[in-house]
Amino acid sequence: MYIDEKISLRDNLPAELQRDFKELQEYYDADDWFMFDTVFEGVEASVKAYYLAGKIIRDDLDCIFSKYGIA
Repeated sequence: MYIDEKISLRDNLPAELQRDFKELQEYYDADDWFMFDTVFEGVEASVKAYYLAGKIIRDDLDCIFSKYGIA
């Protein structure tokens, strides 16, 4: 579990995803790995759903996966 701080996401991602990423960052910064992992699983599913629905593009998906270490 990690967040690559060097990777930036575009500013106009869907608001719901931005809120999810902010929440993940808060748990990450607090070293609350239980909550980070709990929220992370839902975020991963949401990111994939947004891609499949055409709400984010492949470049966004790849960038998010790289930033959050999703394989």
